[in-house]
Amino acid sequence: MGKNTVARGRRKAQSLIRVAIYLRVSTAQQLEGYGLKVQEEQCRAWLAYALRGQKYVVVDVYVDGGVSGKLAKRDDLDRLTADVMGGKVDLVVFGKLDRIGRTMKNIHRWVYDVTDHGSRVATADGRIDSEDDMFGIQLSLLAYMAEVEHALILERTLGGRMQKAATGGWPLGEPPFGIMLDADGEPVLNAKEVEQIEAYAAFMIDSPEPVTQEDAARHLNALGYTQRNGKPWVGGNLGRRIEASLRGYVEFVFAGENEDGDPITTTFRIDVPKPLSEERIEQLRTAINRGKRVKGKHSRYLLSNRLMSVCGAHRTGSTIATGRYYRCMGRRIEGVSPESHEDCWELPVEDVDAAVWSEIEDLLEDKTKLHELIAKWLGSVPERAASYRRRLAELDEQLEKKRSSRKRKIALLLASAEDDDDDAALIEELKAELKQQEEELLQERSRVADWLGDAEAQEERARELLHAVDRIDTAAENFTLDQKLDLLELLDVQVQIMDKGVPRHKGLVDPITEWHREKDVPVPAGLTDEMWDKVKEILSGTRQWKDVRGAFDVMLEKLRTAKPWSEYSGCERIGGRAYASLYRRVHHWFDSGQYQAALEVLRPYPAVPVPPSYVLPRMLVTGAVDPKFTAAQVAGECDHGRGCSGGDGMGGCPSCNLAGTGEQVSRR
Repeated sequence: MGKNTVARGRRKAQSLIRVAIYLRVSTAQQLEGYGLKVQEEQCRAWLAYALRGQKYVVVDVYVDGGVSGKLAKRDDLDRLTADVMGGKVDLVVFGKLDRIGRTMKNIHRWVYDVTDHGSRVATADGRIDSEDDMFGIQLSLLAYMAEVEHALILERTLGGRMQKAATGGWPLGEPPFGIMLDADGEPVLNAKEVEQIEAYAAFMIDSPEPVTQEDAARHLNALGYTQRNGKPWVGGNLGRRIEASLRGYVEFVFAGENEDGDPITTTFRIDVPKPLSEERIEQLRTAINRGKRVKGKHSRYLLSNRLMSVCGAHRTGSTIATGRYYRCMGRRIEGVSPESHEDCWELPVEDVDAAVWSEIEDLLEDKTKLHELIAKWLGSVPERAASYRRRLAELDEQLEKKRSSRKRKIALLLASAEDDDDDAALIEELKAELKQQEEELLQERSRVADWLGDAEAQEERARELLHAVDRIDTAAENFTLDQKLDLLELLDVQVQIMDKGVPRHKGLVDPITEWHREKDVPVPAGLTDEMWDKVKEILSGTRQWKDVRGAFDVMLEKLRTAKPWSEYSGCERIGGRAYASLYRRVHHWFDSGQYQAALEVLRPYPAVPVPPSYVLPRMLVTGAVDPKFTAAQVAGECDHGRGCSGGDGMGGCPSCNLAGTGEQVSRR
């Protein structure tokens, strides 16, 4: 109340009131007649009435047309907020309260931040005005009604399942691991699955050293346990199943859309029996957290949703049998044809992360720039946190006064009351009313405490990030995965994959090719008559296949080109034989050491390396730092040669017009 009085006094001293009008509308509302023009007319009509006799000017009309009602990522609402915080606006007028946001938390938070800064907030429908004495109560009521409206929309669209969940029935899906449904559909413990959970708990808790979910999965598999579908356990899936079983409840989320097309949800919780005692559950959670710290960076992915495929879809990290990869999500996006994914093969996480992070490490030398970016990232968070702390202190003071006043009023009423039913009812009514007022203050305190928690968490992340940046000279591995993720957000890093690269080999690896890679032994570039004369006595044939020059020539070509053995089946150089005969002869040379001896003799002749098992595609890294970083080509090779340099001082190739290293990263 005092805050609004100060704001009124300050505006009264001004000769001119600076007004901002905010308009937002969805496509559906435009069709229903509540378009931008209608809203603006209502806002201006309210101004003409409410500010009659006062001087005012509309400094700007902020418009988010055809966008959702979510608070985040609305350009003109963000611009309006910045102008209010910058002291450019005295009064903000909306058509209706739901133009601000769609949830109580978003509405309360935005209005509180703006009014705390001294600006007045009002709606053209006359329901909200921050200078009204009933402002706080009215705001809470209308914000609550907005959420109730969402629930009603959902009930109309998903009524049957929601009603079943609301009465405690199991609406859909299978219960958590360790739980089954009895004949009446009630959740009860599943003895066989509880046995698995107990075995998992014993392994995690009793292990002298921290163990990971992968270790636990291997342990359960060794004991002969499996998932419900009969498949072996894998670490991530096992961890999720166990943690869900320990909660003691299941949440069912029902989703729909409001008139803006925004997703809205409501949640029902159904209690289920826990498979372990509370003491055992607490011990197990401690062991799980201990294992997570051991696992560290492998539990999440640095570039999920920042890595874009050639087809335009994003990639997310996932673990499959052969390792950790970034996989294209394009097949899940409506309208993307399956044919466009021939270039979207899986990319190994470690190699992609290393290639992109090497570009970012160059930026860490400019600590001044990074400090500026971190400060920009924080924005007004410190000021808002201080405001929330002040508000909490005010609320605590009001609560203390309210409690003292309640006791005093009740005592006075008791002292003057007569011993009859009417007085007793009056006392109970007064108690309930005072208790309700206290409850409203407690609810607001809880909301402000949540906002303060969010702000303090962001401040703490910024402090940790600054500390890591300042220490980078003394510790190359100074950044945790969380700090790396914060830095990528700070730099607004996006990575666009430019081409296919060389896909990884998904079949069995040829041992001879792998030997060349591991030993870094090149392959003769060709086979001349002179070269054959030097090795023909080393390489043995058979009674049916005496002249094996063609076989040796084909073998060298296969190693240079990485073609499959089957491609040489029936080849004239091997006398029309099947490739299996060629494969057996070649591997006999290799296993007996004849091949290695022949290579030693041919060492003076020209040779080339075997191709890598795969090559990462070129990737364009963009971010909000400097021109060098804005277009950095990493982890690929342009068409103009390995490590091409265009003489621009940045490793860029003028022929392909991409700045960057041009370095080829291969998996050996």
